Amino acid sequence: MICALLVMSVVAFAQADHCDSVLISQDTTIFVGQSVNLQSHNLFEYTWVPETAFDNPHDSNQVVSPTETTTYHITGRYISGNIVTNGDFQSGNTGFTSGYTYYTTNSNTWGIIGQEGTYTINTNSSNVHNNFGNYPCYDHTSGNGTGKCMYVNGAGTANTTVWQQVIPVVPNTDYIFITWVASLSPNSTSSSSELARLQFSINGATIGSIFTAPTTTAQWQQFYQIWNSGNSTSATIRILNQNTVNSGNDFALDDISFCPMYPCDDSVTVEVLVPLYALPDTVISCIGGTHSIQPLDNDTIDEFCTAEGPIEPEIVQYPSHAQVSVTGSAHDVFNFQFSNDFVGEDTLLYRICCANSCDTTAVILISKGYTSEFSDTACVQYSWNGHTYSATGDYEQHLTAADGCDSTVTLHLEIINPYVIIVSNNPDFCSTHETVLEVESDFEHFVWSTGDTTTFLAVEEPGVYSVTGSNKFCDGRANFTIENCEIVVYLPNVITPSRSDGLNDYISIPEEERPEILAFELTVFDRWGEIIFATTDVNFVWDGTMKNGKLVTNGVYTYLMHYTPPTGKPVVKRGTITVL
Repeated sequence: MICALLVMSVVAFAQADHCDSVLISQDTTIFVGQSVNLQSHNLFEYTWVPETAFDNPHDSNQVVSPTETTTYHITGRYISGNIVTNGDFQSGNTGFTSGYTYYTTNSNTWGIIGQEGTYTINTNSSNVHNNFGNYPCYDHTSGNGTGKCMYVNGAGTANTTVWQQVIPVVPNTDYIFITWVASLSPNSTSSSSELARLQFSINGATIGSIFTAPTTTAQWQQFYQIWNSGNSTSATIRILNQNTVNSGNDFALDDISFCPMYPCDDSVTVEVLVPLYALPDTVISCIGGTHSIQPLDNDTIDEFCTAEGPIEPEIVQYPSHAQVSVTGSAHDVFNFQFSNDFVGEDTLLYRICCANSCDTTAVILISKGYTSEFSDTACVQYSWNGHTYSATGDYEQHLTAADGCDSTVTLHLEIINPYVIIVSNNPDFCSTHETVLEVESDFEHFVWSTGDTTTFLAVEEPGVYSVTGSNKFCDGRANFTIENCEIVVYLPNVITPSRSDGLNDYISIPEEERPEILAFELTVFDRWGEIIFATTDVNFVWDGTMKNGKLVTNGVYTYLMHYTPPTGKPVVKRGTITVL
């Protein structure tokens, strides 16, 4: 159950107003053998009477086929409007208080709610904690990431208030408190002891039993409890977390509701008409206009209604697509004015009063034109009889059949959008040199440029990766480029070759960087500009010796280095090397 979407004042309703709105169905008339749907809403704990008329008298919607006129009653408790402020968290961190700490930026290296006992308001759990990236949990209201909800890292202390709000209430009134909960941590599903264990509390007293968050990550589940206000005029509502396990005790809250409930009942009457004598008459019209029929000319009526005096037909149910007027000395001529856009079948019910009774009921079937339908699927757009359609939907066209009658043909069309998008789960490829490319598309089959046919591709090298999606109607293609990574080459700025201790005796390019360098040149100068060392070998080692093999004197020497990284853009770097 959920509270009514329209938030209303608690004191604005009288009980009669509640009951007037619970039944969608209205009193109706049917023939024996026909069925009718009885529909209701906004009630809690439905019960239909007479219970023997239903397979399950506690379902909100029923289908009945009475053989005689019957009045059906429904009882239950009406759920009025939600009186919680900002229960869907669309307004952010407002309207409620919490014993947890609110963060909007990273609380530690794990993310916004990286610490136990913290919470935030956001649209996607992937944004709030590093562990939640592979199991995104969106808000319950929209379910698509456009709305907000409360994301919580459970505290290690029991009875800490997760959410609290003070709400005015009417004494001696039942209220239903509802919340939706989802588990966030991918580790919590392995052990129910790690899941959040929540409990409701109103005015300091717990209500209902402790309930455990769902065992499946990112799956919303509803919990509710009913509370009577007694003598209270306000309700301090709390949601408490009783689990003290730090790991896995992470959850989301959304669509918190607190709604007054009122007992009420309503009824609907189904009148059953029994056609005793009259056979159906039929009016067929191909175009709009006025058509007349005299139901008393029906041979069956003449046969069974032999009483002296005039016999007058009485209309008990008018058709939906024609205006009907009654003329004639005995009100025995029915005149039909059809709607110009009507195609299909409709009915008119009328009653015949004979000598001793008025329970003879007959039907006039009204038929105008023909109807047909078909389904088709296309890629991007679809052309039919001079019209072009580019969106999925039902489309009607009015055509003319061979006999001149108007016909309506309905096309149930599905348009496939051939979009293919490739997304990467690692925007910093150059730090890890690995990523996973994943396809977002409505297509059924995929082929990567590598030959893989999955919806994802593990990548460890820069380059251009493409994927083609297809079904039996069309295909689409997308490319994703991973650029070559920049490298920065550093040289040590001091060496000590003269100390004979085996430490810092030379300079060289780190081995892990050498394969990435496409071109290289290094020149070392003394303070007078004389070249004392030069090389184009990226694998060089300079130990402070000159061209003649002698060790240079201690001092400061400058160098000029040219190198080309994988990006192909040359780099020039200058610096100094101190020889001690």
